[in-house]
Amino acid sequence: MMKTTTEQRKPIEFTVPVRGDEAFYVMDNTAPNFYEYYHRHREFQITYIVKGSGAFMLGNLIRPCLEDQIFLIKPNDPHLFFKDERITTPSEIHVIHLFFSLEKLRPFFDMAEMQAIKSLLYSLDASKLLPARFAVPLKELFLPLATDGGPSKLIKLLQLFRALVEQQDQFISMYSGLSKVNFPDADGLRINTVIKYTLENYKRNIAIEEIAAVVHLTPTAFCKFFKKHTQKTFVSFLNEIRIESACQLLVNKKVESIAETAYRCGFNTAVHFNRVFLQVMKVSPKEFIAAHARKR
Repeated sequence: MMKTTTEQRKPIEFTVPVRGDEAFYVMDNTAPNFYEYYHRHREFQITYIVKGSGAFMLGNLIRPCLEDQIFLIKPNDPHLFFKDERITTPSEIHVIHLFFSLEKLRPFFDMAEMQAIKSLLYSLDASKLLPARFAVPLKELFLPLATDGGPSKLIKLLQLFRALVEQQDQFISMYSGLSKVNFPDADGLRINTVIKYTLENYKRNIAIEEIAAVVHLTPTAFCKFFKKHTQKTFVSFLNEIRIESACQLLVNKKVESIAETAYRCGFNTAVHFNRVFLQVMKVSPKEFIAAHARKR
């Protein structure tokens, strides 16, 4: 996984750049990698992955991010897009981010004509993912946002918002897993240490006794601590990281079989891998491969 320091894993406050008096700020980035810091900001964020793939971390949740997916990220949800350099073929990343303040734009979204859009954006129970097969028709609305201005930009934004409302039943919820956005310093450092250690060692068996010792807790105390702050067990979190890695291997065709994928990502048997993959991704490995093959 991408190497990060403990400080980088703490969600830093990111200030979205502004350009003049624009209410909607667009960042159209083409670069070797995503923005490298685990961060949060007060603005609502909508991201389209135009080119490239990697992984998305939201709170403690790990999911693949693939071309033509759309992410709706709630204000203050700590998040990070990243590439696994050991798996992903070196290539440029092209992403388009749209930022806007729900608080400042409240009068705009309060208009009667905007009620359906307001209901979607202001009532979002968790950050969301729109799969590629539903997101592709929206691509042409994203691409010109960075260069358009004035009424033309606003018209495309309204069309985009309307399209998102029409697709809202297809969004996949991405609950961040965090009971609190801000940890006390000591707890935050422990969580960050657990995340970093897990990302570096997920390919082998990590016993509860081992990970508990890393943060100087007894196994029982660690299990209670981790569940309190993440709303899931450490084993569940470890399996999510392994499945994310497996998705990268499958997408980039770095393995010859599903069984090889299982063993390279830390699973002892292909049967166990298939069961966990289905539980996490809601599709089987074969269905995941087929869906990606159709896209290409």
